[in-house]
Amino acid sequence: MKKRLQVKPLDPIMVRDGRPFSATPGIRAHTLSDVTPSMLAGTIRTMLAKREQAQEGKSSLSLNHFSKLNVRGPIYKYRENLYFAMPQDAEMYEEHGEASIRFIRPVNLTGAQHGRQGFFGVGQEGRLADVLWPPLGAGTHKGIKEAPAYISKERMVHWLTGTVTEETWSKLLNQWRLDQKNNPLHAACETTPFLPAFIREERTHTAIDPKTYTAKEQQLFSTESLVFPPDFTVEAEIDFGEHTSSCTGKISEMHPMGGKRRLAHFSEVEDDLSWACPVAIQDSMQGASYIRMVLATPAYFRKGWLPGWLDENLQTKNPWKCGVELQLRWACVPRWHPVSGWSYSKDDLFSEKAVRRMVPAGSVYFFEVTKGNAADLAKEMWLQSVSDTNRRKEAFDKEDGYGLALWGKWNISNPPQTNK
Repeated sequence: MKKRLQVKPLDPIMVRDGRPFSATPGIRAHTLSDVTPSMLAGTIRTMLAKREQAQEGKSSLSLNHFSKLNVRGPIYKYRENLYFAMPQDAEMYEEHGEASIRFIRPVNLTGAQHGRQGFFGVGQEGRLADVLWPPLGAGTHKGIKEAPAYISKERMVHWLTGTVTEETWSKLLNQWRLDQKNNPLHAACETTPFLPAFIREERTHTAIDPKTYTAKEQQLFSTESLVFPPDFTVEAEIDFGEHTSSCTGKISEMHPMGGKRRLAHFSEVEDDLSWACPVAIQDSMQGASYIRMVLATPAYFRKGWLPGWLDENLQTKNPWKCGVELQLRWACVPRWHPVSGWSYSKDDLFSEKAVRRMVPAGSVYFFEVTKGNAADLAKEMWLQSVSDTNRRKEAFDKEDGYGLALWGKWNISNPPQTNK
């Protein structure tokens, strides 16, 4: 049995990054820029376990049962609209005071077009190789300041289906920037196409003497937290499996979330099918030869940026049992995303976890379909985990919601003609 949870942060949330935080005067506890899947999944499991213990009578389930629940999320929701990380194949720059969006698309250069010299940075063993297709012209412009960090589901569908031109996207971006300048986010319209990065709030604290409950001298420290706008929630889906006794009654709980035990409200909501693959995506990918995969949450891959379900030839062998096989052609991946945290287990209490390098949300992978119908892949794997299985004892990435993927069509462009 599955349930959808809606998390409403009541305070600024601190998502610890695992950097050392000792009793040093002036030290700062930093926060990550997003709610990580592992932090949200751990909070939900703890909340459900405490809820089970608080019920009258003896609980029939052990706490170990809740530690293994599959959690899918987080997905951001603002004013009844879902939002995802901006796709990295959107190059946003400014010229003459006007913002523009340019599509980053790899181009197949064959034969004399590249002289068989390879392209810098695409080799698996060396720097130069011609295995992948290069995105010609990408990176020629300097990125704009205060670019949007998130895009609405409606606009993401337009991006993935390729039904909107660069000129229309540029006008939309300029209008959004003007609205942000003239009006605060709280006054934005119901269907704002973009959202900015979350504001970071810094607070100064002082250490307290546990004996006298007074402030210690020269023991100031500061913390960073993420401030979420009003009407903002985080959604997650819980799979209880066959043990339906652990999900009896409607969930409505207050529970701390993140560092410094900031409060959030967890409530159960009805499934409104907003997580299902849109019909427009399935229609556009029907029989498509080239597709894109966009990460909605950070992903763990054993080979770094390269998924483990790709072989040495960068091909798949039907990893998701839907009859579709792919060939990787290019990937737009920014700097790795650090994910760490703190251990609260009895065996290793209050110790920082090792930093792990994740592929950030918004990363885009370009594939050529070599077998099967791409629409079947979109239908089966929309917002499903594509992370590799992690053999480390303390990490369960697929169960925590890492690597949730969005799928879309890739409108391949013709390679430029060379002068003979």
